[in-house]
Amino acid sequence: MYVSLCRGIPESSFRKPPRPQPQQTHRLNLSGGGGPPRRKTSGYARPQFTGPMELETLMEEGALPGPGSREGEALTADDGTRASFSNGDKAPHRQRSQQPQQEEFNSAAAMKSNSDRPRSSLNLYLAACTVNMGALAAGCALTWSSPSLVKLENGETGMKITSDESSWVGSLVTLGAAIGPILAGILLDRLGRKHTILLSMVLSAISWIIIGAISNLVALYFARVLAGIAVGVIFTAVPMYIAEIAEMRLRSSLGTLMQFFLVVGFLLEYIVGPYTSYLTLVIVSLATPILCFGMFVWMPDSPQSLLIRPGGEQKAMESLRWLRGNPQETALIKELEDIKKSVDEAKKQKSGFGELFANKGNIRAVVISCAMVAWQQLSGINVVLLYSETIFRKTGVDLSASVSTIIVGTVMLVAAGATPTLAKMTTMRTLLYISAVGMAITDGALGLFFYLQNSGMDVNSIGWLPVTSLVLFIITYCLGFGPLPWAIMGEIFPTNLKSVASALTASFCWILGFVLTKMFNMVSEAIGIHFVFWLFAVCCILALLFTAFLLPETEGKTLQEIQDILHGRNKSGNHKMTRA
Repeated sequence: MYVSLCRGIPESSFRKPPRPQPQQTHRLNLSGGGGPPRRKTSGYARPQFTGPMELETLMEEGALPGPGSREGEALTADDGTRASFSNGDKAPHRQRSQQPQQEEFNSAAAMKSNSDRPRSSLNLYLAACTVNMGALAAGCALTWSSPSLVKLENGETGMKITSDESSWVGSLVTLGAAIGPILAGILLDRLGRKHTILLSMVLSAISWIIIGAISNLVALYFARVLAGIAVGVIFTAVPMYIAEIAEMRLRSSLGTLMQFFLVVGFLLEYIVGPYTSYLTLVIVSLATPILCFGMFVWMPDSPQSLLIRPGGEQKAMESLRWLRGNPQETALIKELEDIKKSVDEAKKQKSGFGELFANKGNIRAVVISCAMVAWQQLSGINVVLLYSETIFRKTGVDLSASVSTIIVGTVMLVAAGATPTLAKMTTMRTLLYISAVGMAITDGALGLFFYLQNSGMDVNSIGWLPVTSLVLFIITYCLGFGPLPWAIMGEIFPTNLKSVASALTASFCWILGFVLTKMFNMVSEAIGIHFVFWLFAVCCILALLFTAFLLPETEGKTLQEIQDILHGRNKSGNHKMTRA
């Protein structure tokens, strides 16, 4: 019908329908090319979704181009610029308005992904173990006299010494250890914790070289003092370094690692010394500071130590990131800000010796720290370590003195190895209770054996008592009063006073140790060795009372919270120096 109606109408009156604009292209044809200009069209085809999964994919990846276009090609706007359209034919300015929201969404997603990142303590334990290799070297220096003094008195080394000279060789290391903390107090803030510890290893190595190379009594005295200085630096700097790098939840267990490595040094001397030559033992001992230096030189300094120095914030962040096992950035920034705040507050405060006694909180910290190391020394530990073979010889038991010291050293190692695990399972205070009671009983039992022996009674039936008592003494010592006084020292002083306070505490400890070790033989001959051990037992009972009634609770608290307790600023917590 349409055809019949159109008959007779000229063909020219029909216009060809306009060629449809292809929708495949995203480019706008703005040039006429000799003909009339074409209408501006976007030519963008709205995508058709076949299902919810495809819609979700498109929303994640962005809008897909229309058919026939190249993947990822941007659209060309009227002004000739390339614009990115999203989800259909929405205008570019709307896309720009959505960019902040998209960036916020991406940031939130990144933070969520970052917070889910697993946190590792492997690097932290690696740093703690390598720095405590210095404690291993200190253990070798402290107990070297136990197997070596017998050889020196017998003239096996080409140099024969008297009993009085022997007591000086054994005790001068503790006198040097009283000087070491003073040197550490000067260097810790100037060189940093790391380089101060490395310097102590150099001093320790020099002392062993002198002992092995020079057969002269004066040189031997000097070398023992030098070794003691290195020991004093280690006992000051290592607890501070551990306290500053440790996470709060791991501070107690990491603080006990020092005792474990110290005991490894004890056992090394006990095992190697009696069965090798004098020079061989010196070479083995020399290897320990060299090993510590070679390992610890690759570890980072503590964040607090780096922040003290100008421009150290970036290095402190790198140190903290490595120590925390590259955790979520938000937690890392927060922890660094807390440390920086503490360091900034410390910089505003004075850090001289007089400041230790400037307020009640600092005085409490000094009293607590000095009292804890005093109870440690008054338990008789250094007498046992430096004169263990001499003590066993006085017992007259059939078991050789060398074997007895090895047994004591092995038990000490096992006990020190178990202490970090026990520190996680129970509280620091509980371990101190067990330690004080155990040492009091074993010191009393050892004094009883010597009393019966000096009274002329037959002690062959209880010949097992000295070894058993010393083994149990070592176990209970390693559980509490061996490692924990040093851990407490690293916790209770403010940042601005840590260096000088640690130096004071360690010097006091080793001066007391020097007096006890030097006077042990003389006092034993004057009042009897049994009275000496009974006095040690009384001191252990006093240590128990001090822990129960005067030691504040620091378990699970930050360093700032501990300062609040000492200064009485924590009104809701346990700020009184009483039993928890």
